[in-house]
Amino acid sequence: MNSLDEKYWDPLNFYKNAKINSKNIKNTINDLRFDYDKIMVCGKGANNHPDFYPRFATTSTDIESELYVLVDHTFSEKQSIKRSGNYALSIIVHPLTVQKIENLGGKIFWFSPEYLKNNLPKIVSGKFPKGNSGLTTLSLASFFGAKQILLSGINLSTKTYAQFLDGKNIIFSNILSDNKKIFSLDGILAEKISFEDWCQM
Repeated sequence: MNSLDEKYWDPLNFYKNAKINSKNIKNTINDLRFDYDKIMVCGKGANNHPDFYPRFATTSTDIESELYVLVDHTFSEKQSIKRSGNYALSIIVHPLTVQKIENLGGKIFWFSPEYLKNNLPKIVSGKFPKGNSGLTTLSLASFFGAKQILLSGINLSTKTYAQFLDGKNIIFSNILSDNKKIFSLDGILAEKISFEDWCQM
């Protein structure tokens, strides 16, 4: 089903996945440590991404990353999951996706969207019900204490991704109100900066 179809966003599917996943939680994002002032976050809106440590990426970006991030409640992302490593997953992620990550040797660290009642750490992924993995990488970078966040390939510039712009406004507002800064390599969603200048900051 296409994500532009409103039926795609039926919250009943979120609750169903969360109920299944809640039985298998071993670690949460509170068990991760990223003590860095700067974090780069990467999405598939660019073909190439600079080599920077640490960097977070959506599973569909297909790059080596310190943390892979996914909030998709369908099994449509299964082909993009190819690596072991650390995965930050929303509790609403499809259980078959969880199974594939575990089969590859990936380690899962759970979080929850803010609208579910549970004891997991809460991360904002967008405007309910439309969560976005790319935007979630920003929320996670802020959660881990980054004071400066660099966007690479996260621009929401296509029709499919434009539906997440309201969620982007929420997440940017949360981060900026906490006296943190957001920069972008392409200048579409945030102040443009070159990678060289970012590294020298």
